[in-house]
Amino acid sequence: MKKNFCILLLAMAAIAIQTNGKVRLPAVVGDNMVLQQQCAANLWGWTDPGKTVTVTPSWDQKNYSATADNKGNWMVKVNTPKAGGPYTITVSDGEPLTIENVLVGEVWVCSGQSNMEMPVKGYPGQPTDQGLISILESGKYSNKIRFITAPRRPSDKPETDMEAQWMIASPATTPECSATAYFFAKNLTDILGVPVGIITSSWGGSRIEPWMDMKTASTIEGLDMATRTDPSRPAKQRIAQLYNGLIWPIKNFTAKGFLWYQGESNRSNYQQYPTLMTAMVNLWRQIWNAPEMPFYYVQIAPYRNEGRNDISGPLLIEAQLKALKMIPHSGMIPTTDIGNEFCIHPAQKDIVGLRLANLALVDTYGFTSVPATGPIMKEVKFEKGKAIVTFDYAPNGLSPINRPIEGFELAGADKVFYPATGKVSKSRNSVEVSCKEVPEPVAVRYAFRNYMDGLTLENNYSFPAFPFRSDTWDDVK
Repeated sequence: MKKNFCILLLAMAAIAIQTNGKVRLPAVVGDNMVLQQQCAANLWGWTDPGKTVTVTPSWDQKNYSATADNKGNWMVKVNTPKAGGPYTITVSDGEPLTIENVLVGEVWVCSGQSNMEMPVKGYPGQPTDQGLISILESGKYSNKIRFITAPRRPSDKPETDMEAQWMIASPATTPECSATAYFFAKNLTDILGVPVGIITSSWGGSRIEPWMDMKTASTIEGLDMATRTDPSRPAKQRIAQLYNGLIWPIKNFTAKGFLWYQGESNRSNYQQYPTLMTAMVNLWRQIWNAPEMPFYYVQIAPYRNEGRNDISGPLLIEAQLKALKMIPHSGMIPTTDIGNEFCIHPAQKDIVGLRLANLALVDTYGFTSVPATGPIMKEVKFEKGKAIVTFDYAPNGLSPINRPIEGFELAGADKVFYPATGKVSKSRNSVEVSCKEVPEPVAVRYAFRNYMDGLTLENNYSFPAFPFRSDTWDDVK
């Protein structure tokens, strides 16, 4: 009897501990965070079932309340002001806690593989351009740039939280921030004059399939589900593992848009990539409850990979361009000019960040004075022994106009490609391509190799042209 009584006391003590817990917040809702401006922003957490939680921001001193469900989950939507801060937010279920040093501005979610993950300090033996000066000067952005990085934590089930915290830009913290994300934020805050919050969930070497759930992946025709769910494979290659562990914990955090830098690991199934990306974007927009949330992504950069003459890279880029037409409210920036033949991680993340910021400024924030991206092949005509290639996104013409343009190839009916030379036409938005070996061309390609030297075709704002081909001859290398 005495033993049973002791067990009963222990059980009652455990229940008391469970029912008297202080309100808890997820890692992404914490000190130093940035909230999206002028919206109904989500704040959420956990407490005892049935308890009322009151949230009071310092910017309006209003009380926003919610009652926890039978599992202790609660969520409120707070009306955020124009960009500014710092503010505090008090959260109370009877015992208050205060979130300190909160800014309000623009929030972007950044994801992908190693080129998104690559930090400002670079990888060993692989530096980032402008990395040193950006680190040293980052203290100037302590009230402008904040970032939080999801840890590498794959999971078989959706996770509600992660071990991370918001960081203030400084020489001590910035070296670890995603370089692409940091340079994007730096340009955005410099131009808009508002704080920028970056949430980075990325994993080097990851395929796109792990960034979506099992239900979504199962809708992709021809996808090898058995291989992509094989537990013997690395988590970064298995369906849903990164979606569960790195996306689900942040899905409630109200944000302006997504940035995506991935594709190298999907060269082997490039044919499926447009459908995969479209499905992933639809899923993310659904769980964020934001069907028009902008999705901007980066062309994979030129890199030797299997060989200079292999075309697995351009085929994936072609798939990325196809996805552009399938995903509304999306955009893509070029990196044709910043590849490295022997390194898959281009050092010029400052350029990538600038181009992503420009894309967001044009397509999301209403800047109209510059093009959103680089020249994209619009139309090809063959006449008088030449290929006439017309481009979009060249409002002030193409460059260079005073010298031959390398990187083109022409083929006749025999499907044999020869190096060709391009020349900007008088219309300035098209290029005339010719070579003596192909007097009657039927196909033209530009930069359609894993890596090519001397690529110079660009618009008047130094955005390089995207690789393209007019044919569909996948058997021709």
